[in-house]
Amino acid sequence: TYALMAALCYLLCKRLSKQAVRFAIVVGVLLTLPRYLYLDMYMDSDFAPPSATADIADIITMDFTVRQDAPLQMPEHAGSMLRGAFGVALRRLTCVTELPECKDCPLKQHCAFPHLFEVPALQSTGVQAVNPYVIHPPIRQQDTMPSYAADVPASPHVTTRHPARYSRITYPAGAIWHFGMTLMGRAATETGLIVKAWQLALATGLGARAPYQRATLLEARWAGKVGYRVCEPSLATLLDQDAATRGPASLLDCTQPRSLPAAQTLQLTLHFLTPFRYQQNNRIVSQPADLDSATFIASLYNRIRLCQHNHSPNAVWDIGYDSYHQFKSDLESLSIAVDIHPNPVSRRSNRQQRKMQLYGMQGDFTLTGDGQTITRLLPALRLGERLHIGKNTTMGLGQYRLRLAQPDPAI
Repeated sequence: TYALMAALCYLLCKRLSKQAVRFAIVVGVLLTLPRYLYLDMYMDSDFAPPSATADIADIITMDFTVRQDAPLQMPEHAGSMLRGAFGVALRRLTCVTELPECKDCPLKQHCAFPHLFEVPALQSTGVQAVNPYVIHPPIRQQDTMPSYAADVPASPHVTTRHPARYSRITYPAGAIWHFGMTLMGRAATETGLIVKAWQLALATGLGARAPYQRATLLEARWAGKVGYRVCEPSLATLLDQDAATRGPASLLDCTQPRSLPAAQTLQLTLHFLTPFRYQQNNRIVSQPADLDSATFIASLYNRIRLCQHNHSPNAVWDIGYDSYHQFKSDLESLSIAVDIHPNPVSRRSNRQQRKMQLYGMQGDFTLTGDGQTITRLLPALRLGERLHIGKNTTMGLGQYRLRLAQPDPAI
């Protein structure tokens, strides 16, 4: 009923010529529609209320458990597929005008869809817009392959080792799999809507084309608690055992202690679970030899501050650094061993109805230096595990896991 009322008011406004009458009707719809629309949505839900706590300000990471109802072969880079399915489902739940573009919609400032999925459509300033979510796709098993990076020139801070790649995953019917999603700012208060959107997306099905392969959302966890669980009592024990087996660090978190001995020489590795894309000198880097590794890692500082400016301007994101130059200076004081290889990302654009090939690279960056410097870098790098680094992070690119070790004196 409310959606119909909004649509009729919108159509009426288009036909009226007097600006005052048009403005009054639109304002009335904007003030009343969101309240009733979301009241109806959440009254029918059985979700736990959003968590009021997060590791840093208003950032939460949700962990989803899925049962595949029909066999599904995941693409090599599943983040694009998951993002597309989520976007379609979220739009179905929230959009009342069904306009093709959010930027032309008179209700965009009061609609959840652009605030969650199309932030650039709301942007009115010159600051770069960043969407308030990052998808963490299913982690693949690593396969080794012959090295073909021997021709990369060495530098005082950069060496090159053996590349690796990840295989596709095939889930038979009945298989259980997991993925994650980090939310920032206002999005972190919309967990009920996020869960509903993923329920709809999975029930509709995943895949590049019809017939789509349906799945069921079994559970969603965030802030260390179960926020949603499917009403199947026989699954409760299985889900609890599964969560205990995987542990809280299964998706992306670093398991090492936060404080480290300052006098020791340590190695901290950024192991990329998905390809990263990085723009350097106004071009996407496509070859390892062209990448400035210290500048690339230092770009994480700018990403963190950009996310904060867009979604938590009044919150404190304490990462131990007040400027990009301080962060980069610490990185440049370390030895950086680089073990990366090209790994292009294939994705299908629903909007353009065509397949696209994106330049990407994948591998390891190993930082070696004194414990005090590593300790200063850890807060930002740990946050980067959740926010990712580089371009196209919303669909899961640039995801890495931290590994801490003492260097082998024999090497």
